[in-house]
Amino acid sequence: MFILNGNAERVIRTLRTCGLTEYESKVYFTLLLTERSKMLDIAKKSSVPQSKIYSVVDSLNDKGLVDVSEEIPKTVRARELEQYLSREINARQKGISKMIDAGNLIGEIIRSLRPIAIRYKDKYRVFEPKHRRKRYE
Repeated sequence: MFILNGNAERVIRTLRTCGLTEYESKVYFTLLLTERSKMLDIAKKSSVPQSKIYSVVDSLNDKGLVDVSEEIPKTVRARELEQYLSREINARQKGISKMIDAGNLIGEIIRSLRPIAIRYKDKYRVFEPKHRRKRYE
């Protein structure tokens, strides 16, 4: 991507923080600049190997970042980044909320079990063994 005058790494790094791979970042940014392109043109302009371009475009399509035409040859158009970013932000916020809830639950369990652990010191087992040894009588 010679058109970026040395900013290619910065653009790719920025798009990767949004959840895209390196190839997805290159293809998506190329599509944002060109609006609508054929698959072969995208591969040439983005420096993504031609053998990977279909899988990268399919991945971008699954993420809702591009529209792929059904005509032959296929053409691809970029969608707005803001919709994707809002979905990613919501998903990550839900993940953070789940982590907070899990941390609170573990904290409650520890607070309730610590007195028992202190009282019985070395006479308890935290987890049950998966396989119990058979006793022969």
